[in-house]
Amino acid sequence: MAYNKYKQFLDNGKKVEQKFAETLSSRGILKPASTKEDIYEHWDLCLVQKFDVKGMKRVKRTDDKPDENIHWVELRNVSGNDGWLFGDANIFVFETEDYWVLVEKQRLQDFIAEKCKGGGTSKTPELYKGYTRAGRKDLITLVKTIDLMAISKEILKK
Repeated sequence: MAYNKYKQFLDNGKKVEQKFAETLSSRGILKPASTKEDIYEHWDLCLVQKFDVKGMKRVKRTDDKPDENIHWVELRNVSGNDGWLFGDANIFVFETEDYWVLVEKQRLQDFIAEKCKGGGTSKTPELYKGYTRAGRKDLITLVKTIDLMAISKEILKK
């Protein structure tokens, strides 16, 4: 049962990446990441830059549907290593219902450092506070999509 949920999660992520690739297809030739590059370097597509595409997510697993008004940012992954915020992607792409929000890595890193400074951690998901899920070594935080838009390099219509 757990394998099916994990596979469904991965399949949904690939669908989001493909939708973004279609948006970029008119801009040049895309290089999709190999499985190794996706897992260990944390990027999905390369068009001069390396993009890491983030689909809409639910705040809590029990929520009925994804919330386009927030996005998760991973500082440390489930193994306790650097999260995707510190991977090899140059640009993070955040999905909303109608747009792709492109944010350069350094701008997002600086933004997270400033917004989370002194924010501490929380046992439940909260904006700009570190959150570690039970039984995992990750460190993630919630970010407002409007804030991502404010620091974005570009916003593309789907």
